[in-house]
Amino acid sequence: MTISGLIKSQKWRFALIFLLFILVAGLNTAASYFFKPATDALVKGNLNTSLSFFVVMIGAGIISIILDAIVQTIYSHQVQDYIGLLRQKIVHHFYQKNDQTVTEMQNELGNNFDMLTDNYATPVQTLISNSFTLIFTIGVLVQLNWTLVILTAILAILNLLTPRIMEKATSKANQQVSIENSKLLKTIDHWLGGIQELRRYSSFSELFRTMNKTDSNFEGSNIHSAKVQSLSLFISSLANTISQIAISLWAGVLFFQGKMTIGAALVVGDFASQIFNAIWIYEQAMTQLKSVKSVNEETKKLEKAVPKNIEKLSDDLAELDINDLDVKYEHGEEIHYPNIKIKQGEKVLLTGDSGTEKSTLFKVILGQLKPKSGTVVFKDSSGKVIKPDLGKIGYIAQDSILFPESIQNNITMFNSALDSKVEEFVEKVQLKKDILKFPDGLETAVDLDKDNLSGGQKQKVVLARSQIHHSKFVLMDEATSAIDSEATKKILQELLKSDVTLILIAHNFDQNLRAMFDREIHLKGVKSNDN
Repeated sequence: MTISGLIKSQKWRFALIFLLFILVAGLNTAASYFFKPATDALVKGNLNTSLSFFVVMIGAGIISIILDAIVQTIYSHQVQDYIGLLRQKIVHHFYQKNDQTVTEMQNELGNNFDMLTDNYATPVQTLISNSFTLIFTIGVLVQLNWTLVILTAILAILNLLTPRIMEKATSKANQQVSIENSKLLKTIDHWLGGIQELRRYSSFSELFRTMNKTDSNFEGSNIHSAKVQSLSLFISSLANTISQIAISLWAGVLFFQGKMTIGAALVVGDFASQIFNAIWIYEQAMTQLKSVKSVNEETKKLEKAVPKNIEKLSDDLAELDINDLDVKYEHGEEIHYPNIKIKQGEKVLLTGDSGTEKSTLFKVILGQLKPKSGTVVFKDSSGKVIKPDLGKIGYIAQDSILFPESIQNNITMFNSALDSKVEEFVEKVQLKKDILKFPDGLETAVDLDKDNLSGGQKQKVVLARSQIHHSKFVLMDEATSAIDSEATKKILQELLKSDVTLILIAHNFDQNLRAMFDREIHLKGVKSNDN
């Protein structure tokens, strides 16, 4: 988030905001200044003149209040529009570059934007409005007595230096809040995502212990941040109060020396309050801006466009060679895979003992996981090693990924050019009978909260999605595990007679289903543990 970005998000609106800030500051200053001639006229016995100035004061004050409410609303719209633009850029970053987990994305798009709104956008508004207040007020002080300006400048510098005392502490505290919030979101995702298993095995105590520990850390970081902010506020408030008293005392001295009227002396006290309150607010605004510096830097990185990959990628995936592949996990477990060669058009069933990490092999093929050693190589039709376009590989994971949209859109993935082909592929994956059960048919909305599709229906939707997009190379991980054997057989018959290269992980196929594949690769449990 930047000031220039905030302005550019809607230039004409910001120009109006700028103008309104000037008007509000000018009217507030005028309302305060008119107290001087009103008081001086009253001292001289000119009641009518005094009342006239008081009426003008009240009018200026009322108009400034109305305009201030208007500018606050308009500025809020400006900020929300800007955040909307930033959110679009960051979502685009996540789409182009899969470098963060879902919980980290949630933290960036939710909590961090809230922090930036409160500790960046709001302080920027404060800085702008208070700058105009200071300009008008100092201009009045120059007209009253030049020594007041000198004293005000000295005290203002001292006030502006006080935030530096707590600058590092507040920044560190806010950064820790962001870190602990991210940890809390991860804990919620990891533990509550498996709440059914926890219920099945009566593991509430462990869930409670883990959630309580993470929540306590998050609460602790918020409490610490509040303490640091309070201490910073106290230091600034103390400097502000001392400065106001000093200016008022000096105005009193000038009055007794006959260098200003009683009205001017009283107005100086009011202006001193305005000036140092503005400086105090300015200090707090600067502290807030600096407190989210690290969060803002992270947001700036994410909003930058992801450089396009100019490297030429090939979708001519004629052969897959896996050689001497070892995958090692952080806890020390190491998996050894046999050498595997798969030709274009082959239909391979991948089975294996429990714990042979068949799904992990898919992750390595897709480039989602780096092996400890060995190679995964794709070759084109001429036998040349190529850099594959991994995005062209069809991948159907164990957990069907659907979106809160119509069944048809979930199949076409929002490509309307494929709408006319949906019926054909619905038939191929044995989904037609299921569709007829829904009143709205293919236009039935997938309800992720109410879970209105069964596990088998979800898998059929994803299978139709993969086939309608004509992926030449397809990896299927237990893609029919929730579908009955008869439907599975029909689906495989359609799939296996196509020209796609297919590797399918399954563990519950009978001999008839196994026989439908060109060959079967059975992984054996070959592990080691390095301590």
